[in-house]
Amino acid sequence: MEIKIKKLKKTVEVKASIKNLKKSYKFAKNMAEAEEKISEGNDELVLDYLDSIIEFVSDIAKLSKKEKEELEELEMEELMEVVSYIVAKLQGASDSDIKKAKENGEVGLAQESE
Repeated sequence: MEIKIKKLKKTVEVKASIKNLKKSYKFAKNMAEAEEKISEGNDELVLDYLDSIIEFVSDIAKLSKKEKEELEELEMEELMEVVSYIVAKLQGASDSDIKKAKENGEVGLAQESE
């Protein structure tokens, strides 16, 4: 499947393999758990959370060191759009599904494909 990361001006071909699907579900689960703990104000957890997001996107999109650095230059909202889009695509959402979800105000499906 084609994943467009507009923030990095990059389109990548990502195999919709069971391995990548499992990575996306595990990532989403870990992020949900981390978000609960972050609200307690643990700075170390915030750093781990951000590193996990960068590593997940880098792994799935096979980013170069330079592209990974560019990813780290994004604002938090932009980074969350990228990761939400990738997770949605890996879990079977089409670009049109993601666009409809955005129009309906659904949280979690980003608009990277536009």
